[in-house]
Order: sequence, then C-alpha cells, then structure tokens
Amino acid sequence: MKKHHKKRLYRQRRKSPTIYPTPDSADSYRKAKNAFISNVSHEIRTPMNAIMGFAQMLKNTELDAKQADYVDVILESGNKLLAMIGNLLDLSNLQMKKTQLNPVECNLSDFFERIWNHYRPQIAHKNLKPILQVQGNLPRARLDIEKLERVLSFILSNAIKFTVSGSVTLRVALMRRTGEEAWLNIEVEDTGCGIEPKYLKIIFEAFEQADNSVTRAYPGMGLGLGISSKIIELLGGEISATSQVGGGSCFHLKVPVEIL
Repeated sequence: MKKHHKKRLYRQRRKSPTIYPTPDSADSYRKAKNAFISNVSHEIRTPMNAIMGFAQMLKNTELDAKQADYVDVILESGNKLLAMIGNLLDLSNLQMKKTQLNPVECNLSDFFERIWNHYRPQIAHKNLKPILQVQGNLPRARLDIEKLERVLSFILSNAIKFTVSGSVTLRVALMRRTGEEAWLNIEVEDTGCGIEPKYLKIIFEAFEQADNSVTRAYPGMGLGLGISSKIIELLGGEISATSQVGGGSCFHLKVPVEIL
C-alpha cells in the first residue's frame, strides 16, 4: 500500500510542469536588482563620508607614528570602498539607462597625450616599457571625453596590474568615413598573464573575472570591464579583446566621433 502510494506521488512529481521566467519577470528582476544596488550604495556612501571626514580630521591632529599609520590605513581603505560604491552606482545607472551623453569639443591629440602622461609613471614604476603609438596628428573632434577617459582608465589600469614584465602599449588611429564622421580605433596591449579563450566571452559582464586564481592574485569585483562595455555601447561603439595565455592581451575599442 505504501509502496503503491510512493509510486503515485513520484508520477505526480514527474508530471509537474517546469516553470521558466518570462521576459517581463526577468525585466522586473533586473530593475529591482539595479534599484537595490543604487539604494544600498547611497546608504553606504553617507556614513562612509562621515568616516572619511573624521579620519582626515584625526590625521591633522598630533599623532605618534603608529597612530598616523592606522589613520592612513583607514583613509586608504575608505577611498577604495568609496571608489567601489561609485562603480556600483555607475553600473546601476548604465543598466537602467539613466546615464546621459555629454559630448564636448576637444583636441584628440592633447586628450590621448594627457591620459598617457598620467599612466606612464605607473608603467615605468613597474619597470615596464611604455609605448604610445598615435597615427599622425589627430584633429579636433566632438565626443564625450569624460566617459571615454573612464573606459581607458579601467583598461590601462588592468594592463598595468596584470603585467609583471614587458610593456604596455596604447595605439590610436583615426579612420575617416564620410564627411565629418569618423571612427577612433584604440588598442591597449600588454605582455601580461593573458586570458584563456573560454573566459573572453564573460569578462565584459559585471562581477566577472577570468577565474578564481585571478581573483586571489588580483582582488577586485570585476566591475571595470562591465562598466566599460556599457559605456562604449552608450557611445555607439564596440569593444572586444584578444588574448593568449602567458602572452598578454589586447583590448580593441572602436568609437564614433564627429570631426570638427
């Protein structure tokens, strides 16, 4: 009797339909998740600003050497946490399409020279060879340089972080199309540890890194490339990467600009 009853229950369980999420429910989930991230980030930022403010005030008082070191650790850790919160907010706004473009006029040659001069000392500090290759004199153009600089900041920082020896290269070329339209072709290449082919498909997704060994060796939330991908998409461009394990990586950016 009991055996027959168990068989009947088993058949009933097997006949139960599989429930798949609908597009509407998936969209609602994404919106709820982004709203949660945004709200929590704002709530964390308020007390963090107070912690950082009082830590800075404490640093300006009379402290012995050990106390001063403790305060420096608080400030350094706090700045890292605030930067992480800022990235979470940026990602949330990008995913909810709240981020707006702000194109301005700029001299492209000066723009890339300024960025390179900022990162060249960091490259040299690791005894790496800094290589800048710009195709001719770039003209004045109109684009959102703040967002493009944000992307280049993520990618150049990663190139420096993941490279122990060799070089870090920034290449820039302008490919004219028709009239005032053109494409900026940008490459950031390093001679670092490289990325396995199976991971190249996920590195532009938020909270993803190549593998657990990378997370242990180079801690981080994996937000940089996810944010970069969303920004380049917002700019109307494309981003991709090629890599060889042990042979370095190359990130390719293609960004539309208006030539002036």
